[in-house]
Amino acid sequence: MSLISAFTMALDINESTMSMVAATLQQTMSPDAAVRKPAEEQLRKVEAQRNYALLLLQMVSREGGDQAVRIAGAIAFKNFVKRNWKVVRPY
Repeated sequence: MSLISAFTMALDINESTMSMVAATLQQTMSPDAAVRKPAEEQLRKVEAQRNYALLLLQMVSREGGDQAVRIAGAIAFKNFVKRNWKVVRPY
């Protein structure tokens, strides 16, 4: 099951989904663009799914997790906020 199909079926924050996201985040750190670019695109496709941001935050806050994946998760969360946070200017 791919990350995208896991998210479109149901976005449950569980070990299986977190493992798939962790693997995708790991790929986003690859120096090989043929590996990195598809992983980045895959994350962009699933970021519209409900609970995506919560999943990233849970991964970032996990103690004992792979430090590199936690950092990649923090960067993915920052990018999610940058793309999706709407600034409302007061009148």
